[in-house]
Amino acid sequence: MIPRPRAISRDEFIRVFRLCKPLASWPKTIAVGNSGGPDSTALLFLIRRCLSENANVPNLPRRVVSLHVNHSLQAASENMAEQCMKNAKALSVEHHNFKIPWSTENYPELPQEGAVEDTARKARFRTLFEGMTETSATVLALGHHANDQVETALMRIIKGSTADGASGMKHCRRWGMDFGYFGSGGPMEYEGMRRWIIRPLLTFPKDRLLATCEENGLPYVTDTTNFQPEVTLRNAIRKWLANNGQQDESDKIYLNVDILKKKLDDLELGIDVSAGIAPLYPAISALALRADDVDHEVDFILSRNALRAPPSTYLITHRTLESIENPEVQRAVVLRILRYASFHPWGSLAAQVNRRANSISQIVEKIWNADPFTAQIRPFCAGGGVLWSPVVIKGDTFRFVNNTDGGADVSIRDSQNFGWLASRQNPPKYGSISKPGEMERLRVDITSRILSRIEAGFTSPLEILYDNRFLITINLSEIPSDIQKSIKNGESEIWLVPQTRWFWPKVVLKTSGKPDDVTLHTAAQSPRKLVDFPNIGANEFDRWQKIYWRPYDKEIVAPWIDVSFERPLTRL
Repeated sequence: MIPRPRAISRDEFIRVFRLCKPLASWPKTIAVGNSGGPDSTALLFLIRRCLSENANVPNLPRRVVSLHVNHSLQAASENMAEQCMKNAKALSVEHHNFKIPWSTENYPELPQEGAVEDTARKARFRTLFEGMTETSATVLALGHHANDQVETALMRIIKGSTADGASGMKHCRRWGMDFGYFGSGGPMEYEGMRRWIIRPLLTFPKDRLLATCEENGLPYVTDTTNFQPEVTLRNAIRKWLANNGQQDESDKIYLNVDILKKKLDDLELGIDVSAGIAPLYPAISALALRADDVDHEVDFILSRNALRAPPSTYLITHRTLESIENPEVQRAVVLRILRYASFHPWGSLAAQVNRRANSISQIVEKIWNADPFTAQIRPFCAGGGVLWSPVVIKGDTFRFVNNTDGGADVSIRDSQNFGWLASRQNPPKYGSISKPGEMERLRVDITSRILSRIEAGFTSPLEILYDNRFLITINLSEIPSDIQKSIKNGESEIWLVPQTRWFWPKVVLKTSGKPDDVTLHTAAQSPRKLVDFPNIGANEFDRWQKIYWRPYDKEIVAPWIDVSFERPLTRL
């Protein structure tokens, strides 16, 4: 007799909830994405119960808010919104309903057909982000569970993901930089780096969430599109899993199980779905645990490789690389460095070469080469917007090698080592009229953004994300009066332009009638938090803090401007 699923207990939930803690301490307020379904209903109940019963326990959030997004895509949308409000009220949880403002504020038109799921997802996340801002929440909890984890893994496998990507969703991750959100810009560009998405229920199967709702008398609604396989590939997978691997040939979208089997075989995961889907769940769970172990191992490796390099670049020695023998860890190190040095939004697939196996293998093969100079390996790009350059390292300095003669005559003395410097790829200088080149996009007029805030009476600092790499902070109240007067009168403009081979931002003042720009600020720094590895003790931070880059030219510093590189090297 099959045992009846158990509701999630208090002890079980507090354990998984603590696993979701961001790198920083828990914030005061945590938001829950509430769709009204059993998953988010159970999650809202569990978080509210956990926090209320542990009110005196330090290092936990003190306030929970419920956020519901009404897509207006179904006739039942209003009923779902109403049920969410009732559920939150019954739990004494502050609740907010948000309607997606289709066709306004850079949102697309209400989708009728085609990529409905993708468009709705992007709109939902942007709306949730704005809801977090309104409620002062910096952590968003979502109700994805073990069944969702398997669905996500299968989707990625079918689309050609590696075993790394097939590990599924993380318990905790940064929101990341603005990408794919209809050009919303503004605070979403960078504020997402200060926000977190957590998924406490990933280890619990769906039936235990249903049991939690039943035992605690929690009403919920059912999204009928979840079992319409014609809507998305994910829903086709969901129905296939719900039917224990059986399919109805009349379905409009028929899951090609033969392709799935081949992909599973290619990954050598040892999963055979011929006799049913039972092996999938423990196998995907094991992959997720292994991915977490690898992430921590990469943290440990990189935290021990404290080499001085220019801000926005990463320098690693061959000695460090050759000590890494596990191919899985090698790939993970490459992906971490790519995400750090790329100009693509942090957290996007583009920043990690879309996790293409061929690109990752090419990088691994070259930078793990025992003698890149004899092998005549020159600086190269393999995607992700990152340039890999072989360098000779001595102490806290490095030098590039002239490879015009093949580099075979490069001698490495006993006091020297060689390694690789990862940096931003050189942008093309020109683009078409319809699509400006990257170099043109690195020249940014920020005058209007400064003036609009000053004229609106804002005195808080203005933050601008430059090239998805640097955060420029303008202290509006400290801008010199002569510069304020000049830009208000339209005589001058304040621009961000690229400088050095690393394409750092330089802040300049352009004045009508004057051929030369006035340089206001050139200094750039890398904040300590970028290397806030969990395994580093307080004393070890001193070693990292001493790692800075002394520029050849004297830096120009404006006291009202701060420029800092803002892409973390840590796993989260």
